[in-house]
Amino acid sequence: MTPVWLVLTAVLLALAAGAVLVRRNSLRREAGSGDASAGPDTLASARLMIAELGEALRQRDAEIERMLADRAEQAQATALAQKQNNQRLRRRAKEAIDGTAAVIGTKLEDVVVQVGAARDAAAATHERVTVTNDAAEALGRRALSADEAATALNASLRQVAGIASVISGIASQTRLLALNATIEAVRAGDAGSGFAVVADEVKSLADTTATSTEEITRTIAALESDVAQMGQTLSAIIHDVGDIEDTMRQLGGIADQQHAIVQQLHRSVDATMAQIGDLSDVAERLERRRHDRLNAEGTVRLRVSSRPTPVDAQVVDLSSDGLGCTVPADVRVAIGDVVRTEFTMDGLGGSAEAKVMRRTPRDGLIEIGLQFQDLPTTTRNAIDSYLTTLGGDVD
Repeated sequence: MTPVWLVLTAVLLALAAGAVLVRRNSLRREAGSGDASAGPDTLASARLMIAELGEALRQRDAEIERMLADRAEQAQATALAQKQNNQRLRRRAKEAIDGTAAVIGTKLEDVVVQVGAARDAAAATHERVTVTNDAAEALGRRALSADEAATALNASLRQVAGIASVISGIASQTRLLALNATIEAVRAGDAGSGFAVVADEVKSLADTTATSTEEITRTIAALESDVAQMGQTLSAIIHDVGDIEDTMRQLGGIADQQHAIVQQLHRSVDATMAQIGDLSDVAERLERRRHDRLNAEGTVRLRVSSRPTPVDAQVVDLSSDGLGCTVPADVRVAIGDVVRTEFTMDGLGGSAEAKVMRRTPRDGLIEIGLQFQDLPTTTRNAIDSYLTTLGGDVD
């Protein structure tokens, strides 16, 4: 699109040229008509008009230049404000991501502990179910053996009952023999008195045997009833043990399912923790956009609260507001810790307080991102000069 000031300049030039042409044609007509007195005045008027147009053009050019300067200043101010706004947005986004990642990470660590406890509980449940199932199977075998013994005892009691029946029959016959002997003794008179005594004793023995046989029969009947009841009880126990075994098998299956679910949950938590790590990487990239970090090499000395002596850290990158470095894996440093950073790099000295913004295990080391806190002016200028030597633009 053509700028407005160019159009206005062209219009003014066209008007000036038109005015000159009009005056020239007017002079020609006056010269042809013989009016020579009008020539000098007309030329003077034309020159005056051209001078006025030129002055107007100069004023217009000056106004246009002022407008352009104002617009350039406004554009620069707008760009600066936009840049500052972008920096604020990135900083807020980074803080939000870091805060969210920290909270989620803490919660997930609690979940990991709970998952571990649930996994241990599931394993213990499975073990207890296995032990209980084995005990139930052993109880079932004992109950079955007892049932078999009760069945055998019942059969033995039937045999004893048969023997008692035989004895009862013998007692009845003995009683008949005693009765016959008594009759014969009466017939014999005094000569059979001794035989009568024997007959009485035999009769008494037969009565005693019959009485004992009846008691044995009643006892055997009671034992048979008890054995039958015990057999029913053992059968019920065997049935209940079978139900217990089925329940234990179902509980074992449930415990296996719980163990599988816990394992899946553990894998999901691990995946979520990895995604939290990705969020940390995103936050790091946002922080890097605020001030470009340049790859750098060298050593800085960190003083951390967990160690009495300084730690030598290898520099990975450097910017005006922070640096990345690696430390040995045994150095205990956490996100949020404040460390004292002493620069021992070639061409860069000084020291500054720095806050740990990220901590990432990498290749057997710990890579940490530091953000400078209340950086002294001399140290900041030294860092800016060092970055300039590395070929970076300092904001």
